[in-house]
Amino acid sequence: MRKVIELILRKLFQRKPEVPELVEIVHNREMSAVGIFAKKAESIDSDKFSGQEFLMFVKMKYCLARGIEEYAGLDQSIKLLQGAIEAKNSYLTLDQTEFRYRSSKQQDFYQYVESLLASDYEDKAAFQARVAEKLLSTLPQVKTEEGKIALKAYQSELERLADYELGLKLLSLFKTYQLADYSVLRTISDILETFREKQTLDYSSLVVLVISKYEVFEKLKNIIGVADNKNKPETYARMMQYIALTYRHGKSYAQFAELLQVMRKWYLPYRAILDIRQRYPRSSFKLPKQFSEDIPGVAIYDKYRKSLTDAKTGFTYVDFGDDD
Repeated sequence: MRKVIELILRKLFQRKPEVPELVEIVHNREMSAVGIFAKKAESIDSDKFSGQEFLMFVKMKYCLARGIEEYAGLDQSIKLLQGAIEAKNSYLTLDQTEFRYRSSKQQDFYQYVESLLASDYEDKAAFQARVAEKLLSTLPQVKTEEGKIALKAYQSELERLADYELGLKLLSLFKTYQLADYSVLRTISDILETFREKQTLDYSSLVVLVISKYEVFEKLKNIIGVADNKNKPETYARMMQYIALTYRHGKSYAQFAELLQVMRKWYLPYRAILDIRQRYPRSSFKLPKQFSEDIPGVAIYDKYRKSLTDAKTGFTYVDFGDDD
């Protein structure tokens, strides 16, 4: 009995060891760092990032970047389709010029451009220089002033097209697959405008809209590189939905991407703080008051981890640096 009492008294009066000074210094340093990043994140965070449509767009971006789920293999196809839509006026202008001005010298010029597109268009400066050189040698052989003006405008349109990231590549693909009906791009652009006006969360209605114009999308299949097993209305609906959301939320996503960058920097000191606190629990150590303080930035971290995690599968569509 006496021994039991002595043991109890010893435990009651036994002093817990203090956290080593160096550990406390590191903890407080990391708390300072996490506070700086949290303040920056709070200044970027916005209510618009919590919208259902925006969060769906973030999930799409995640899947496309990693080539997973329904978006596997669609990243480049979407870029080509969007590029074709954005440059449609240039393609239509080139097509109309080729159709309207068809003297032998003009056709020779078009064929020269087509041969360049088939062999060397990636060096845009060299491509434009060779086209300009060919134009100079061709103009004196064109009889009418109207014809000369048309070729100059054609060359100017090629230069404008080269300003688009995939402009010349797409023109090369159009020529390779002999799709001369560029009006399909206007049709798809009109469909996209309808997508932008509609509630883009309603995926089923977008599929129906694609089905109503499906023959137009099939004409672009090879040009934008859609695989045979992906060649179906659902695929094109996803692609158009994504492009529509890009136009609607592109600027907001750029801000959200900046928030993610800050939170990835925030995550490193955050993990260090958690590790220290786990190694030195209150039950075993006498803790400085800083060890009980809330960690700044956790609210933002928890908010987006929750909103971008699939409730059924538990899969998270956001990377704060904790998904190694």
